Amino acid sequence: MTRLAVVLPVRNGMPYLSEAVASILGQTYRDFELVISDDYSTDGTAGFLAELTDPRARVIRPPRAVDLVEAHRFAVAATKTELVALMGQDDIAEPERLAREVALLDADGSLALVGTWCSMIDLDGRRIGALHYAVTPQAIRRRIMRNTHVPVPSMLFRRSAYDAEGGFSEECDYAFDYDLVSRLARRAAVANVAEELVRVRYNPAGASAIAARRVQRGALRVRWSLLRGGGYPLTEYGWLLKPILALLLPPTLLRRIIVPYVRWAHGARP
Repeated sequence: MTRLAVVLPVRNGMPYLSEAVASILGQTYRDFELVISDDYSTDGTAGFLAELTDPRARVIRPPRAVDLVEAHRFAVAATKTELVALMGQDDIAEPERLAREVALLDADGSLALVGTWCSMIDLDGRRIGALHYAVTPQAIRRRIMRNTHVPVPSMLFRRSAYDAEGGFSEECDYAFDYDLVSRLARRAAVANVAEELVRVRYNPAGASAIAARRVQRGALRVRWSLLRGGGYPLTEYGWLLKPILALLLPPTLLRRIIVPYVRWAHGARP
């Protein structure tokens, strides 16, 4: 029985969707189902999906057009597997990504969710930075006030743990990934594979870039919820300033500094 489903929500994913799908279908870990949820794309996405012949690929559509959070909730809900991985419509998975993540999860029964380090690429596929987050459950739990630690396109989790936490929530809007990771990091265990196994494409026209202020407002809610839960020293309250300061910036400037900030904050850290 297939243990793993990879979900890929998409809306107007061309021209990068074909490369994202090919990178998943080309994984060394081959026993999975690829669930692609098309949110009523108006570009060439539907035509591309209609031509997919790999029997592991299944295309679904929500009953109506949905927002980013609901798109991910709908896609995950369509799976019936023990494990679920996420993939971004314009990102690229290295061939060993799934194999490394499943091996890490299988090696430690306490882990609820795993991710990987990521490289950052521009629209032309050129490397522009990296995301090197904490690796162990202890380090991630200790540093979770600072950032999500597991980017969406590198997530792989146990469906039982996801369901037990109520899955992705709209309460924190575009920081829904940070919200889930923070809840799982406090109550279970989260870890990363210390290899750059996903190439995350920074797209200035992408949903997260355009809605940068929504991301920051959601991140502020996540951090405040963590602090209310207790167990963090007073020094961690200083991390509330990060989204607050970001929200004070003009939206155009906020989008412009995202990549330089990520390079400075995450590019060289273990």
